[in-house]
Amino acid sequence: MKDTLRNIIMFVLSAAFFSLVYINAFKVSATAVAVFVIFLTWYGICIGLSQKSAEKLKHYEQKQIHFGLCKRDDRRILLFSLTTLSPMFLCIFLVSLIPLYTYEIWLITVFPAIVLNCIPAIGVLGEYYGLTRKRLPYILLCFLFTMLFCLVGVILSAVFLKSL
Repeated sequence: MKDTLRNIIMFVLSAAFFSLVYINAFKVSATAVAVFVIFLTWYGICIGLSQKSAEKLKHYEQKQIHFGLCKRDDRRILLFSLTTLSPMFLCIFLVSLIPLYTYEIWLITVFPAIVLNCIPAIGVLGEYYGLTRKRLPYILLCFLFTMLFCLVGVILSAVFLKSL
């Protein structure tokens, strides 16, 4: 807990320092710096969540070896498997935020990002299958979350562009 609190304080102090340097020395707008700091904060949250979930999955792996798993562990394993992919979902969301005017260009840019982000999802699928001997719940929810984050990104992009 002390390490987490220390890391958060160090992040806030370093973000504040670099924000002041960029705003004052390089004459970057405060809005651009704020967006960048918000992005870094969300990315840090996703990475931390992913790391904690991966540790929990390793714990369930050890539990399976020594004691065996019960039925209610399947839902938790599914939750931890999906939260392990939170940086992937953030990347899909950010790519789908890019304002593109035609569907063809959107498919050329966003679809390869989705396909490339399936590589870590396949690795986590192997871990999930090893623990639960199921594939379908993970695949369906992963597909659903990918579509949901794409859709939210596209809708937010469209709403933002119409407000301009």
